[in-house]
Amino acid sequence: MPAPEFSVQTPGDPLANTTTATTSTDTPPDTAAPPLYVAKHKGAGKWIAVTNDEKASQVGDFVGDKESIKPEVDRLNAGGEPLVLDPRRENEPKPITTASTDTIDATTLKQAVMTPDGWLCPEPVAKG
Repeated sequence: MPAPEFSVQTPGDPLANTTTATTSTDTPPDTAAPPLYVAKHKGAGKWIAVTNDEKASQVGDFVGDKESIKPEVDRLNAGGEPLVLDPRRENEPKPITTASTDTIDATTLKQAVMTPDGWLCPEPVAKG
């Protein structure tokens, strides 16, 4: 089987295998809008999502490596909301308070229970 013919291309020349589309001079060519968010290297291997303008302000609290920031920027450009962390956990529901050891009868327990005072283990029924 003979080898296929290769066309030599030089940098700057149009590609040989592309078709030229005829466009009318009345309508401007469709140009894609620049993305709203881009990835920026913060240093020490950390990447953040920033706005694509002169300010380049950070969007959300997401910090990741080069591979993990690409899906995050794509998600933001698709209309997703920025990741916002809540370090003080103000928006989380309050934890459920458990009963103290005074209100639990240890003879009715089937397994050990963690209470604010510590572990409460079941007591065997006294034989008498």
